[in-house]
Amino acid sequence: MSTPRFEALLKSGDVQQAREEAEGAFRRNPADRRALIALAKLAVLDGEATKAESYLQKAAGGTAEDEVDVGLVRASLLMQRGEAGPAQALYSKLTQSQPPRAEAFYGLGFLLAEAGDNTAACAALERAVQLEPEGAVYHFQLARVLFALARLKEAFQHLEQSLRLNPGHVPSYLVFAIALQAGGELEAAEDILRQGLKVAPDEPHLLKALSNVLAGKGDFPGAVEAAETLARVQPDHPSALSNLARFRMAQRNFPEALALCRKLSERGQATSLSRSVEAMIYETQEPPDLKAAVAAWRSAMKLDPQDWGPANNLGLLLLTRMEGPDVQKQAKEALEEALRRAPEQPEPQLNLALVSVQLGDKARAKALTQALLSRGASLAPELKEQAERLLKQLD
Repeated sequence: MSTPRFEALLKSGDVQQAREEAEGAFRRNPADRRALIALAKLAVLDGEATKAESYLQKAAGGTAEDEVDVGLVRASLLMQRGEAGPAQALYSKLTQSQPPRAEAFYGLGFLLAEAGDNTAACAALERAVQLEPEGAVYHFQLARVLFALARLKEAFQHLEQSLRLNPGHVPSYLVFAIALQAGGELEAAEDILRQGLKVAPDEPHLLKALSNVLAGKGDFPGAVEAAETLARVQPDHPSALSNLARFRMAQRNFPEALALCRKLSERGQATSLSRSVEAMIYETQEPPDLKAAVAAWRSAMKLDPQDWGPANNLGLLLLTRMEGPDVQKQAKEALEEALRRAPEQPEPQLNLALVSVQLGDKARAKALTQALLSRGASLAPELKEQAERLLKQLD
């Protein structure tokens, strides 16, 4: 049986054309099961679960191949509802169907990766790619898993293939650029982002990534230009305004930076970044407003429970610039939280050792400092020098 054109279009990512052709086929024959299944898939993409279920009920009772397709849509619905366990079980069952279906292996691999089982996810996604080598999204998800497994060369190869098959897939450009940036390849990261912006002009995620890459390169005017474009494209988006506030602060345009941050706060849309920008401005303006800075750092901590930076900066501010009966204790609490959030980061560990000395807990300070120095060559020279100096004092 030949594959309907709308199914091929849907697999290639041409959702709009696939929708038009599937709807046309349905109008011509309301009992067309292939069209009903395609429309159910499109309803899932649109987040319309009730409509998807309605199409699936009408498509029931078809061939064995039709029933596999119905099962794949039902698995997608389960995943959309957050029922990962049942969805994974159904995808796993569907991988046993004959002939084997790439979509089943893809769904299983995606859920395994979400659960953190990258090794098993990689095997499932490699099978999906083997079955349908022209499936761009299969290559993309496989690349993400390969990056997690530190198989970088293969990951880049699959990202390149993903973009070759679907040049309009924005996430591929983003993941590619982030991976290049992490490896210090800033020129290449900029190039891939600019390629993406040619395909999707003024795409917000690409603009934000470009501003970060250009800032990392030291191209400050270019980074500001990208941030300003992003704010024009998304004038009411918290992330865009927070990003622009960060660059206005770097330009020492404190009034505009604070105005942007306060605008977000008044709307109830403050972000960890916008509150961090406020805190840094309060610390550096003349005269500094340290109490306001402390409040802003605390707010930034709450807004992003994963980010260790605000907690570390709060602890450092309390440790070095504040006075009072409980200041050292508060600094210790903030730095303990920073270390809990990011145990691999050396800065909170060193700062916690320093405050431990002030609190008279020399044993804790020594243990933290020795653990820091045990990192060897991976520890930055300036941090190593501070840690060695502190350990000498403790000895």
